Amino acid sequence: MTAVVLAAGESKRMGSVTPKVLLPINGRPLLSYTIDAVREAGLKRIIVVVGNAWRQIEAIFPDSDMEFAVQAEQRGTADALLSCRDLLGDNEECMVLCGDTPLLTGRTIYRLVDAYQNSGADIVVLTARLENPFGYGRIVRGADGNVEEIIEERDAPRGVKKTTEVNAGVYVFCWGRLRPVLECIRPSSVSGEYYLTDAVRMIRSSGGQVAAVIAEDPKEILGVNTQEQLAEVRSEVGRRSFREQV
Repeated sequence: MTAVVLAAGESKRMGSVTPKVLLPINGRPLLSYTIDAVREAGLKRIIVVVGNAWRQIEAIFPDSDMEFAVQAEQRGTADALLSCRDLLGDNEECMVLCGDTPLLTGRTIYRLVDAYQNSGADIVVLTARLENPFGYGRIVRGADGNVEEIIEERDAPRGVKKTTEVNAGVYVFCWGRLRPVLECIRPSSVSGEYYLTDAVRMIRSSGGQVAAVIAEDPKEILGVNTQEQLAEVRSEVGRRSFREQV
C-alpha cells in the first residue's frame, strides 16, 4: 500500500514563513512524525504532495526514499491528490494522510489498512468523536449506520454541526476506483476548493460502500493550523516521550 501525505499547506495562519510541515516539535520537523507512523505501520512507498516550498521540504529529507508530487496551486485536498495521478497505477491501494497530524500512530494506520482489506468497502475513513468538533468536517451516517457523506464545517447546516463525529482526513482506497470520481469533483461554492470529502458522497450515491474506523484516542487527529494548536501538539508529544521513557 502507498501512503500519500498531503504537505502543501502554507503557514499563513501560523504567522511563519517556514512551511507548516517543517515547523519544529521537539527538534524535529512536524512532517517527520507522520512519516515515522506510516513506516511503523509497514507502508513502504511514500509520496509527499508539496507546494511552492517543495525545495525546502526536499532539503530537510535529502536521503529519504520518499517521492514528491507538486501541487502548483492551493486548490483543495482533491486537487492535491490528483497531483499524484502520474505516479499511481489503477490497481494501487493508497492511504491519504495529512502531514500536519504528528500524533497519529502506526497502530491506527495499521487498523485502517486492516479494515480496508477486510471490509470490502470502496473507501475506509478515519473518524473521531470530539467534545468540541468546531472546525472539522462532520460525518453523516445513514439509517444503517454506514457513512453517507462528510460535510465541511463551513458548508454544514446547523443540524449537522451538532454532530460530534468528525473526519480525521485519513482515507484508504484503490486509486483506480477513486481517480475518476476525483476528476468529477466540482469546487465548493463557499470556498472555491476541491474537497476530497466530496468523493465519499459521490461514491455512496453510485452504490459504493464507505466504512469508518473510529480513533481510539481523539488526540491522534489533532492538526496544526494555529500557534495554539502547535503548542497543544508539542505538549502532547512531550507527554508521550516522557511515558515512553518511564
